[in-house]
Amino acid sequence: MEQDLFSEFPNSTKADWLRQATADLKGKGEAQDLGSNLWDTLPLQPLYALEDLGHPVKQRRFHAPSEFPGMPPRLWTNVVTVLANDTNADLLLALENGADGLVLPLQGTEDLQELLEGVLPQYISIYLLPLGNPVSALQLFQSWVDSLAVDPALIQGGILWSPSDLVFDQQQELGLGVELLEELLELTEGYINFKAFCIQTSRYTESGSNPIDALTFGLGELVEILDRVSCDPMLVFDNLFLESSVGEHHFGEVARQLAFRQLVREFALLYQVALEEQELILFCQTSRWSQSILDIHTNPIRQTYQALSAVLGGANVLWVRPLEEENASTQERRIARNVSAILKEEAYLDKVQDPAAGSYFLENLVADLVKETQASLALLEQEGGWWKSCQSGKLQARVKTHRAKIQGEVLDKARVKVGANSYAAPASLTYNSPFTPFEEGTHELKPTRATYLVESLTLDPQ
Repeated sequence: MEQDLFSEFPNSTKADWLRQATADLKGKGEAQDLGSNLWDTLPLQPLYALEDLGHPVKQRRFHAPSEFPGMPPRLWTNVVTVLANDTNADLLLALENGADGLVLPLQGTEDLQELLEGVLPQYISIYLLPLGNPVSALQLFQSWVDSLAVDPALIQGGILWSPSDLVFDQQQELGLGVELLEELLELTEGYINFKAFCIQTSRYTESGSNPIDALTFGLGELVEILDRVSCDPMLVFDNLFLESSVGEHHFGEVARQLAFRQLVREFALLYQVALEEQELILFCQTSRWSQSILDIHTNPIRQTYQALSAVLGGANVLWVRPLEEENASTQERRIARNVSAILKEEAYLDKVQDPAAGSYFLENLVADLVKETQASLALLEQEGGWWKSCQSGKLQARVKTHRAKIQGEVLDKARVKVGANSYAAPASLTYNSPFTPFEEGTHELKPTRATYLVESLTLDPQ
């Protein structure tokens, strides 16, 4: 016989909890006044309850079930960067010890036969990072795949490139980027699991943008692309993936990744394209904006909780990056590579498909982020759209204004950055990286750090 023990207790409403919290404050204020603002933009209530949910909760599915029996319900790819001085032995060692994917920077002239000898592309994911013309990089990669006689349909990954790369990095017209995109779409026609481009929101957050603005600008660029391409919108949506850098506000970042996927799905419906949520690939990297060259031993901690946010937010690909990856030691790269293993083997995040499902706070936060981004995107379109905003410099100015605000608050200690402006390690334990002055043109957006001004005063007092 089953006995309902909870029947002895009366139900409590949200109003009951708020009244109790107000009583506990003992005249120091009202409980409903204890809210805050996420990223200085989105109001957060002090308490969320079942009655705040505006829709039934269902568990999200971030990928299709595995075809292999015995696999956990939650899967993600752990990718590592192929650096300029890496040897073939280095790559094989990484793939044999935790990595199951590569980020491959390419000029288009490399000897992939030597570098990737023994690598089986049909069993891992490979993401190309073009250092020049993305078409040249893709053609080189495809020539290597052809030399292995591997079925292109088995190749998984994509190109970490967007038409906006030409706009911000080379001050070119967006139209040229769209022309390159159309060529990439043709070249990847037989590569059904290899994506031709990404919606790259890290461009903005790594430059200091408000994270909500980053979603807005990413979707704004997608509007411009769809308005300019000559192909069917279905082809564009089938060949894109979502890219994001995950910052330090844990719950905000979890919700932002969930909202990103939902926004793109709803946006696709405007073009009569129906997408299942598991069809969209979310590629997440840890944020360098929120790390620091001061007391760099704190960065692995930041990388770990950012990776946690990414996985809970539905990441299909996880790229944990040391701050100065090009100069990172073997140990630093190994630690970064093992973060994914910690999340699986110690935190058991692969045992549940969607651990965040049903959270009153997160469900409401996702809904609020979707509404806020949609309203912001509508305003951007009313003002002429993403491309006009880029041409006038208004978009760049908005990012830089937010960046200056955050960097100023860190400098004034209004924002705590452990190891940079507060809780510094003893001098005997402090380990800083070399300081490099930041340079950026008027219409450029370059990655930097929230702690840059503090670093400048500490390491470059001149």
